[in-house]
Amino acid sequence: MPGPKHTSIRIERDLDAALKPFIISAALPKILALLQQDAVRLAFSTRKSRVLGYYCPPKHKARSEADYLHGFDSLHTISLQVDLNPYALLFVLIHEWAHLITRKEYGNEVYPHGREWKENFKRLFPPFHSTSIFPADILHVIDEYFMKTSPYFESRLEDACHRYGKDRKAFFKTYMNLLRQGIVIPAPYMGIQAEYLLQKIKQQKTEQAEIKESQRIASMLQELQEEKKLQHAETVLSRGMAIVGELPVHTMIRADGKEFLILEQGKPLIRLQDLHSRQEARIHYLLQVEVIERQVM
Repeated sequence: MPGPKHTSIRIERDLDAALKPFIISAALPKILALLQQDAVRLAFSTRKSRVLGYYCPPKHKARSEADYLHGFDSLHTISLQVDLNPYALLFVLIHEWAHLITRKEYGNEVYPHGREWKENFKRLFPPFHSTSIFPADILHVIDEYFMKTSPYFESRLEDACHRYGKDRKAFFKTYMNLLRQGIVIPAPYMGIQAEYLLQKIKQQKTEQAEIKESQRIASMLQELQEEKKLQHAETVLSRGMAIVGELPVHTMIRADGKEFLILEQGKPLIRLQDLHSRQEARIHYLLQVEVIERQVM
């Protein structure tokens, strides 16, 4: 936006819409909840600096509600570099909010990055410790960071965030490339094109889940049918009678008072061998016979 070298985007109204392009979507409700607890002026700075963010306490106490609405000097101020990668921006924002809490609790009687600030930072971060907000590889580095809680945006943490793009523009490019491959990572609202790809990925996953479920049900039905056939065969054998066409080769049967061995299955005639005379015979495959012994080959 046009203006002097140092420009701040001031956010006082419609926070949800204003923060949507900058804050990871899953983290946005948590940030809005924090903003409702305190009178805070949140500013996004376009100035490039080694200082990624800073916190300033109110310059004087508000004497009325009007002071909060119109007098920025009565508000806590958190300023962030607008071009930060969304993961870095969110981490820096929580870092600065820990300063705000520490100032409210202890005034200026403690060191800026002392024990009190470290405890508040550790206490403030857990609601944001989620793979829906930070990728797992960044969370791993964050866990290591909190073992010491440095006041600086350490190189390992910076590298972990920058893997997804060093600034907002690079992050958007990385995010869209991953989306086209069907990979979704936590991000702020990234526009209509991203929404379209997200819907497409969601639809593909739904279709794949439906296909997988259909295959599971088909497999289950097949197993039930096989089990039913087996139960039927066991029931037939238990009463000694069966349709000869349903029996396997090498089963011994009794028909017309003679004992036979099934040599070959076929339709409409089954080839048998008389167990006593060794002569061959043929009977219709629908004939009911008595099962003597089922041979296991």
